[in-house]
Amino acid sequence: MVVENKRVLVAVAVVIAVTVLSVALWELVLRDTFADESTEYSISISYEGTDRERIRMSELEGLPEHSYEDVLGSGTNDSGPLVRDVILLRIDPSELSNDTMIRFESSLTLQERTLSWAELANESKLYILDFTKRGTVKFTSPATPKNQRVKDVTNIRVGV
Repeated sequence: MVVENKRVLVAVAVVIAVTVLSVALWELVLRDTFADESTEYSISISYEGTDRERIRMSELEGLPEHSYEDVLGSGTNDSGPLVRDVILLRIDPSELSNDTMIRFESSLTLQERTLSWAELANESKLYILDFTKRGTVKFTSPATPKNQRVKDVTNIRVGV
C-alpha cells in the first residue's frame, strides 16, 4: 500500500514538473516564435466615432521614449511615448483643436479618463503611455494620481 502511494505521488510530481516546465518554455521562448501580427497588443483609435487603423505595440516602441520617476505611484520610473505623438500617428493635426476631447479607455480594467487636446499637447505635462511588464501600456503622467491612470489602454477615442 505504501509503495503504491509513493508511485502515485511520484507520478503527480512528474506531471506537475512537466506542466511547469512547459509553461516556462512557452513564456520564455515559444510565444515570441509563434506570435503573429494578429496577436500583437494594439490600441483601437477612432475619430468622432470612425475607426482608424489600430496602433500596434511595435509602432509605440518606435516612437521617442520619455520617462519620469513615479512619485505618486510605485516609485519606479515610468517610460513610454508621449500621448500626443501616439495620437498623431493616426489623427491629422488639422482634425484637432484645443477643445477636442480625447478619452482613454480600457476594456480590460474598465477604467477611462478624458482630457482635452490642449492638456495632452502641453509639453510640460508629460502625458505618456507607460510600457508595462505585461506587454501593454498605461495612460499616466507625473501629476496623475494612481487612481486616475488608465491601465491596459485598449481604446483612444478622439472627438468624444
